Amino acid sequence: MPVSIIIPCFNRYELTAACVDSIQQHSPDHEIVLVDNGSTDETRFANVTIRNDKNRGFAVACNQGAEAATHDLLVFLNNDTIVHQNWLAFVRNLSRDDVGCVGPKLIFPSGRIQSAGVGINFDNPPGREAFNLHTDWSSEAVEVAAVTGACLGIRRDVFVELGGFDTGFWNGYEDVDLCLAATAAGYSNIYDPVAKVTHLESQSGPERWTAVAANVDRLRHKWSPK
Repeated sequence: MPVSIIIPCFNRYELTAACVDSIQQHSPDHEIVLVDNGSTDETRFANVTIRNDKNRGFAVACNQGAEAATHDLLVFLNNDTIVHQNWLAFVRNLSRDDVGCVGPKLIFPSGRIQSAGVGINFDNPPGREAFNLHTDWSSEAVEVAAVTGACLGIRRDVFVELGGFDTGFWNGYEDVDLCLAATAAGYSNIYDPVAKVTHLESQSGPERWTAVAANVDRLRHKWSPK
């Protein structure tokens, strides 16, 4: 099935260009929806789908991209990623009605595993309640607490049902929150190692770190059982 690939970006045009090039090489038949969050570098001259006059954050940009997308399968992808052959294979899991969010194996440029799904434990200290799983412990698709928004797939109807990304978060924990909302609605979140995406992680800019404490507080207030 065709997929809409939604990429929010803010400056770092060279990363976006490399990401788009890798998509066009390995999945040329799928739609790319670029959402520019008020870039001041070469990105402002690029052919983007949506252009904001200021940085409105990851959640807003992703929601805008989802609304503009034309396909029923949505993949949210960070612009500091490079995709590989067969990378979209993980969306096969979205054919199951009981599946909410899905994600592939994320790797560092060295090939080392960056994320094999995300674990959640609210008994951990604030700021450590969500953590990447690093062990290559499965060769099959498995259920996990969450998957990272660096590359996250979801059906449009489920995304709308869940209300999209919570714009109360600012460049952090939007993905974990969406996965928890999916679980609360009765869906499973799936990690599928059959697909691989290289993630440079946090190379797209310092904005990710400007509201860490507020994001932690919001996530705990919404979802911590205590």
